[in-house]
Amino acid sequence: MYVLTIAVPIFNMEWCLEKNLATYDDPRLSGRVEVLCLNNASEDGSGAIAERFVSSRPEIFRLMDRPSRSYGSSVNAALAAAAGKYFRIVDADDWVNTEDLVKLADALETCRADVVMTDYRVADMSTGKETAVRAGDAGARYGEIYTDFGILCRVYPTIHGGTSYRTGLLREIGFAMQENTLYVDEEYMLLPMLCARSLLYLDLDIYRYMVSNPAQSTSPGNRSRLQDHQERVIRRIVEEYLKERERFPDNPALTYARCRVCRLLGERFRVLLIYMEDRKKGRKLAGEWEAYIRRTAPDLWPEVKRKARILYALHALHVTLPRYDRLKRAFLKK
Repeated sequence: MYVLTIAVPIFNMEWCLEKNLATYDDPRLSGRVEVLCLNNASEDGSGAIAERFVSSRPEIFRLMDRPSRSYGSSVNAALAAAAGKYFRIVDADDWVNTEDLVKLADALETCRADVVMTDYRVADMSTGKETAVRAGDAGARYGEIYTDFGILCRVYPTIHGGTSYRTGLLREIGFAMQENTLYVDEEYMLLPMLCARSLLYLDLDIYRYMVSNPAQSTSPGNRSRLQDHQERVIRRIVEEYLKERERFPDNPALTYARCRVCRLLGERFRVLLIYMEDRKKGRKLAGEWEAYIRRTAPDLWPEVKRKARILYALHALHVTLPRYDRLKRAFLKK
């Protein structure tokens, strides 16, 4: 029986896919972990690379050729096809630590928690440096089942690559990402949490999250260009959070949800006021975003206001992205 399904969305990733898939190519994972290679209409050799792994170890790898490039729809397809007890996502330009993935498979055999969190490292593409992000360093107790998700606020940033959900939970709640929209990993990190009732941290260092690649959707240039995608995602999250708060005000996940929603609302101001090259348009959109928050979730505005005001001031001073990055680095050193 598969204890874990790993979804790997792929679009034109031949430059990094071999490194990613090789980290699951281990006989200790055979019949226990399935890797769904979601080839989203790639125009390079990605499909051929995935086929080679499928041929070599079909008990682990499965290729799903898809006509759409949509990240969200590919993850939705993977969830529908998943045979694993738990489900997680690994982006094609990232990879995992095989030894600790084997240990995760062992732990999931008897695990009953709705959510299982593991540690990760941020790998800087430009320098090769890896920085460990450990939940234990922020106070999380490994091996303990949490029913109050407030702990997630203290160990932020939690990322999709470090998060496994019980597959049954995702199906029970009908979870689905928006299609033809980027940044939907935020939906994965919050919406199922609203319906989860138990959380487990494991002392395992599994995910390798690559940054500093200008082609990534998370790069400042792409965040600016695709700011409407970010807006769609945040609006959906805010809507679902407010609905859940109204229906079940005692939901133990609401503390975490509020924390993450406020960070997302503030993050959008940074995209609009610092990242966007068209500064006039960015300032206009920021004003509209503030009005949206005040109208839709007025009780959240005080928690977002300070960051928004700082970013408004930096924008008025014509602080560019490079200068903003220098100021942020200098502030963090203090």
